[in-house]
Amino acid sequence: VAGPATTCSQKIANILAALRAVSPESRYIFCMDANCKLHPGTVHLLMNELENDASVFVATGYPFDMPPENASIWAWTMAQFRYNCLSEFLSNRSTFVWGGAMVLRRADVEQNMYGLLDWWRKGGYSDDMQVQACAQDAGRMIATPLSAIFPNELKKDVTFDYCWGFLRRQNWVLFTYSSWKNWARHMTLLFLYAVPNASWLPAFLLSLASLAEAPLRPARLTEPAVAIHLAACVGFLITFHAAIAVQRRNLEAIANMCNHLSPEAQRLSLAQFTPFCLGSSLLMQSALAPAVTIANLLNTSMEWGNIRYKCRWGRVVEVQHPHSSPVRVSQSLT
Repeated sequence: VAGPATTCSQKIANILAALRAVSPESRYIFCMDANCKLHPGTVHLLMNELENDASVFVATGYPFDMPPENASIWAWTMAQFRYNCLSEFLSNRSTFVWGGAMVLRRADVEQNMYGLLDWWRKGGYSDDMQVQACAQDAGRMIATPLSAIFPNELKKDVTFDYCWGFLRRQNWVLFTYSSWKNWARHMTLLFLYAVPNASWLPAFLLSLASLAEAPLRPARLTEPAVAIHLAACVGFLITFHAAIAVQRRNLEAIANMCNHLSPEAQRLSLAQFTPFCLGSSLLMQSALAPAVTIANLLNTSMEWGNIRYKCRWGRVVEVQHPHSSPVRVSQSLT
């Protein structure tokens, strides 16, 4: 319907084409991924946020990834990335927008409020991150109803290549921006993802190695520095296991909520959410974080849906469709 995108990402081009086809009587724009499974009443819930609070610019939800039984470690690693993002949904107002389920006022979009349409059309890559940037730069609210979390079953046989591509795409959006405020926020998130988040695996391995070595050198156990170091190692391992236990409890609460919101759907079971699966995927996600970030720092292009995008200074500058030559965004806009 939209045709091949030449000035922005294909998803944004599809949204712009849909906007042109919207009924004149429509008051809201609802962007939803094809595989998003809403609960009964979700659309009404999101619209109410916009109806009842004029300060809200966008209402959004988020997926609850469910790896099936005997899923690969890479499926769990993808899910673990999403579980970290779920921390933004601890209240009904956040700083996060997910394009898989977001509702905007039609008038706000068509009037190009905060330059959203311009940012989308002229080198836009991520539809939701741009909406998020406009809301934050203008001091508007982002509504995240606590019940707007939707089950999403992952594939069982996810490969490393598929997981790597997913993590790279999620990370790459942080290299796109539309203002210096937006850039500063993205760089902060990038640092938190690539540095503190990456500390889980080295800290875990160091703790295990230190505790395994301690009995081999009993004479050193009386040294204050060694005793403090070993106590820190024990403390970290206790913290790690406690974090996994808290995460599983929170995920179980989400699953129970989804079961109550969609009683006619197949009940969600967390039998496969073992401490091993959650712990190993957290460590794997931690190990890949710096590698993914470095890979994106060294590569200014990204493939999404078989379309390659090249980015410079936070904007898409070149689009290449399969079996076609690259198209410069600046030429398409003239």
